[in-house]
Amino acid sequence: MMTPKERFLKAVHFQQPGDHVAAMELEFQITKEYVGRELILGETFAALSAKEKQYAHHENALTLIAVQEKAGLDALKELGGYWEEAPGKPAFMWLPSMEDRLDFVRTFKREAGETYFLCGNLGATLAIPDGNQLYSFSQRLFEEPGEIHKECEALLQKGLEDGQRLLEAGCDGIINASDIAFNTGTFFSPAMLDEFFFPYFERWVRQTKRQGALTIWHTDGNINAVLGRAVECGVEAIQCIDPLAGMDIVALKKAWYPRVALIGNIDCALLQTGTCSEIDQAVKVTVEGCRDGGGYVCGGCNAIFHGIPAEHYQWMVEARMRYGAA
Repeated sequence: MMTPKERFLKAVHFQQPGDHVAAMELEFQITKEYVGRELILGETFAALSAKEKQYAHHENALTLIAVQEKAGLDALKELGGYWEEAPGKPAFMWLPSMEDRLDFVRTFKREAGETYFLCGNLGATLAIPDGNQLYSFSQRLFEEPGEIHKECEALLQKGLEDGQRLLEAGCDGIINASDIAFNTGTFFSPAMLDEFFFPYFERWVRQTKRQGALTIWHTDGNINAVLGRAVECGVEAIQCIDPLAGMDIVALKKAWYPRVALIGNIDCALLQTGTCSEIDQAVKVTVEGCRDGGGYVCGGCNAIFHGIPAEHYQWMVEARMRYGAA
């Protein structure tokens, strides 16, 4: 019988993934509501003793396995590093250090073995800065291109180093989370992307592949104008395919099959506020339009965030199974 990991790999390698479409989530925050188990993360985790942290890793691993079993998920991201929802406001889903993340990956692999595909998470390439730096950063792109290149090189090298450590700990692939676009299009001009983003992105893809890992790029926003450039770089899958930005995953699968796999793109805002019939219809259109021949993995377009009702997410799961049958 096919394991979830095998189903996911078949899907991203353009093979029919078995009895139903493969599924993956970038981040699953509603574990308490969905499986009755709370993740131990963020500031709560940071306050623990070394022994308590090991126990927390074990509990977190069991929690994510419970989510994957209930939702039929084939792949999920590890518990990433610190980030902010807003300046000075830490997000929920982070671990304090890379060592903590590596310990979690090792623990997860001990508990799950090779049943599931586990993605490491990093940012190895230039991305849109936070709102406080938009104007100053934009000015620097024109006035200090040499310094920007130095920062891009340092970011790439750190990303490659972190990626290698995550892979050695047990991750099966790497998600490079580098948002470059808004709903209306890319923040950077095509010329700036060709100078400051894609050369480094291509090196990240090439060197990560050499380590035997699957390469996945996550970005929000409308990337229709530059998606072909990403495909030329050799990235194997793109996650999000942002429906809020007008990205049509069904049309894109037809256009780019079998050159890049697509992961997404059920609208997370719809999962939060939509009705059962609205969620069912969205999943039906997406899954029936993308399921044949592999090259597609179903999931939310972004994080399954606090505020999405567990029953709404389960409506999506049941619709995915219903319409995703081979």
